[in-house]
Amino acid sequence: MHDHLFGIDSESYTIYSLYSPSPHIQMLRSIHHTPSEGDVRIVRNLLRTFLPLELVDVIIADAEYWLCIHVERSKQIRVDARIALGQGFKLAWCYLVSPPIPETLSSVRHGLGQRRVRKVQLKVQGHDLVWATNLSPSSWYEATIIKASRQPSLLWFPAALRGPVDPASHLARPHFNQVFAGFTRWHIASNELGNRTKQDHSVIWTEEEVQGPRDAGSIKGREGFGHELVRALQPGDRIAILALAQQWGWENHVYSASITIQYSV
Repeated sequence: MHDHLFGIDSESYTIYSLYSPSPHIQMLRSIHHTPSEGDVRIVRNLLRTFLPLELVDVIIADAEYWLCIHVERSKQIRVDARIALGQGFKLAWCYLVSPPIPETLSSVRHGLGQRRVRKVQLKVQGHDLVWATNLSPSSWYEATIIKASRQPSLLWFPAALRGPVDPASHLARPHFNQVFAGFTRWHIASNELGNRTKQDHSVIWTEEEVQGPRDAGSIKGREGFGHELVRALQPGDRIAILALAQQWGWENHVYSASITIQYSV
């Protein structure tokens, strides 16, 4: 397993340079720069020397000059719905949990605004495996918010920070709806039915509503409502990626996932 975590104080630099694979070809190569809180403070103070604060905030938002939290994991697991015997054959593993959204104390001290999540990108690689003849359910992925206030009461939460975990196994295997009671879940993507080839799923959610199909009552999480998750995130909250399978004979094979959270101050 390979876990990679980049916190708010780490920096990755993208340098624009001319790269020439041959004397006759020149290509522009870029590396993305993720600002630190100090970088944002310096840029904001510099712009305020010439511009009103309202315009400064617009410029920073348009440039997406935001802080970033990123975590990723590469570990193969199999979510086998047959294990959920007697619980409707619906099983969910918590595959990856993000670091918490930082608290706002330093922002107040340095004259910055409240932390506000602007964009969330979720990526998962996996595929479906079905041994059943009933093809109505499938395997899929959801996102949920683990509120800071709930973390101490979740028996499976410490294990989820270390690696993928089946929460029901820590709770004497209650029904799925009991395990995730009180959690709002948002649909990320579904695996292609019966396709054993690895599939790369990716979604980007912002505060803005996106036009398209929606299903608030879907068994696969709230479909088309990713903006709700972004708007709901508060300091101390974490995002979790869930991998699910339902009905006898269904399996969800997961290989990797990542969570990227961009927020302003």
